[in-house]
Amino acid sequence: MQNLKLVGTAVTRPEAVGGLFTLEDGGDWQLADGIPTDAAVQAITPHPSRPDVVYAATRKGVFRSTDGARRWHRLQVTDEPVQFWTVVVHPQQPDVLFAGTAPVGFHRSDDGGETWRQCRADYPERFKISFGASRVMRIAFHPTDPRVMYAIAEINGFLISEDGGETWRGEHEGILALSQLPHLKSKLETDDDAEGMFDAHSVCTTTADPDAVFYICRLGIFVSHDRGKHFRDLEVGKQAPFSYTRDCRFVPGAPRKLYACFSISSRSNAGALYVSDDLGDNWRRADAAVTPRSTMMGFGAHVTDPNGIITVTRGGQIFYTTDGARSWTEKQLPANAGDAFCGAIL
Repeated sequence: MQNLKLVGTAVTRPEAVGGLFTLEDGGDWQLADGIPTDAAVQAITPHPSRPDVVYAATRKGVFRSTDGARRWHRLQVTDEPVQFWTVVVHPQQPDVLFAGTAPVGFHRSDDGGETWRQCRADYPERFKISFGASRVMRIAFHPTDPRVMYAIAEINGFLISEDGGETWRGEHEGILALSQLPHLKSKLETDDDAEGMFDAHSVCTTTADPDAVFYICRLGIFVSHDRGKHFRDLEVGKQAPFSYTRDCRFVPGAPRKLYACFSISSRSNAGALYVSDDLGDNWRRADAAVTPRSTMMGFGAHVTDPNGIITVTRGGQIFYTTDGARSWTEKQLPANAGDAFCGAIL
């Protein structure tokens, strides 16, 4: 582990910096070379098998570093005026990348990012929202079936591909059924009280239960074993003081261990990182030693060492651990940084 920390921010107020900040042990936050300060970094993806390669999805394109996040350059993905909100590396094919956009769309590279082609996404907007088009926030792979991939769109629900990412369609049946339950009705941006269940933030899978797909939205965490036709509510709100869920991931080398960051709402004065050792059935707080003072927007786990985790809050509090959450270090971003959305630890 290099103990290099990376945090992506967005331009969320006048004069704020929406770029990539880096931190080395004993140093201060520095802006990464090659990513504009108004790019709005939404996802940071270290390559799982190439330690010096890191990707960043921004609202101004996809960027790549080949020297351990020191210098970056923009990849030519498309000439279309789209924003990029996620980029992922195929777990079995290290040269295959997928990037998700706003409006909802998918792009694929088979050569590590040198060339790209657009995949087909038959997915009309379900809601009209005030903060722009729906966006692909996360992409996940079925652990054993290379044909099956999953994605989520904020604020447009669950998508599936059954041909290795070439074509995508919405799968709404299971989400709609949940949205009819009284305690899962929620509307903030629209007049449709199914909105809350479609306000998706993350999706993940694990080799410990290959057919399970975990769907994360502002109302909690839900799991399906039939590709989204039915979901079970993990009822995280019964074990945590709040259930607004922004991010959820399994850590490398621990396929039953699931981390999630919970808060009160998109903009709030509290947040926390929780952990489950049994695929989400039971939860406990992982960062009880720290006090986040705003919504925890995301976190990153080291790609080979499960002891390395970094969490980010809207207000710029950054927490990281290198000993599996036994102890934490806090490092506040500079005052001019925009809201923090994502983090990674190398």
